[in-house]
Amino acid sequence: MIELAEHNQNLRIAYKSTRKSNSKNVVDYNTSLDEIDNTLRKVLSIEDMRKSGTFFTGDELAQTLVGLFKRKINKNSRILDPTCGAGNLLIACSRKLPAYKSLTKTLMIWGKVLHGYDLYPTFIDACKLRIILEAINNRGCQIDCNINKALKLLPNIIVRDALETDREELIQITHTILNPPFTLQKPTLKGLWKTGKVNASAVILAHYLKILPQGSDLSSILPEVLRSGTRYHKWRAFCHSTISGHTKVIGRFNSKTDVDVFILFGKTGGTSKTIDWGTSSLHHEDVISTNFEVSVGRLVAYRDPEIGVDRPFIHSKNVPLWSIIKEFPERRLFSGTAIDPPFVVIRRNSRPDDRYRAAASIIRGNEPVAVENHLIIIKPHSKTLKDCKKLLKVLKSKSTNEYLNKRIRCRHLTVEAVKQIPYFPLKE
Repeated sequence: MIELAEHNQNLRIAYKSTRKSNSKNVVDYNTSLDEIDNTLRKVLSIEDMRKSGTFFTGDELAQTLVGLFKRKINKNSRILDPTCGAGNLLIACSRKLPAYKSLTKTLMIWGKVLHGYDLYPTFIDACKLRIILEAINNRGCQIDCNINKALKLLPNIIVRDALETDREELIQITHTILNPPFTLQKPTLKGLWKTGKVNASAVILAHYLKILPQGSDLSSILPEVLRSGTRYHKWRAFCHSTISGHTKVIGRFNSKTDVDVFILFGKTGGTSKTIDWGTSSLHHEDVISTNFEVSVGRLVAYRDPEIGVDRPFIHSKNVPLWSIIKEFPERRLFSGTAIDPPFVVIRRNSRPDDRYRAAASIIRGNEPVAVENHLIIIKPHSKTLKDCKKLLKVLKSKSTNEYLNKRIRCRHLTVEAVKQIPYFPLKE
């Protein structure tokens, strides 16, 4: 974080130079919501960015988040970003607040409204400096104090662990806005997940849904896996009981961050209405699971020892797409469950911009096959090749692509999503 500290020092220099020359060029760049991500990529390593979750919200997405608040922001609001980073979302909120000729007067008002936490002191420093420069250059405030005084006028933006807050501290919060880190961590609240690490954004949001005052506005960017991943179904049920909310699918976070996101927004406090996660209109009576058994390949290549029965072995790299496989170039010893042909396999790795979301092949043969766990197995109840061929046409269809792009925008398919693909066999 040494490089970021140097960047903050440059912001201080920009403040002083603005005070002398009233020039806007340097500072406009420093307060740009779109440019801060590029700036930090130059001064931070990708490892530091991933560790701290520092992938910042661009201008369009920040405006969308703020625009989804039901209650308008004014000088009586109390806005919290518990994972504020360099302050993009707080800056976006400040643009809804009044500004005055005096920088001191403006910051006295903003300082009461804007609350932010971050684990890293350098980010808190950058957040405060950028808010101050926003007031000067984008809102026209005249400097009437030194930088140290200006920083003290933002007393509620502090170094703090977002998960260490309690209900009493947040009693005055009217709006919560956040783009939490998408890194993996150990869960805190029990009962919402299985064993192992989970996405930090789910942990942080659950914490705040539990302790925010009822009726508080909330708007949060979240990774697609929380909306559609099987692992987070209990988390979604928890959201139903703690927020009267809606979702908005956004797509890819930005051109440099390869993850799809959505927004969860609404008012805290559970209601009898369930949240529409964007999948309620996708349910069909005739789906793949009606006529096929769907599962994941049992063989984990790096983990399973080569002992047991000699089997044909298939994985995503040795199965040609949209073909019928009768001969197998690879074999290996495997003591686990092998699958009797015929059946269909789909590659689990799948992106919204792929030509085919459910890239598939048919497996034939006269002996059980060891299937690697990066393939999803679809075995017809009828045990016939004819039904496998019908399924292959369905999987290759435009309607399957459209369904999966609405149902799951993660970079991999889940068994549950495949089970629910509409099954309307096409005529041969």
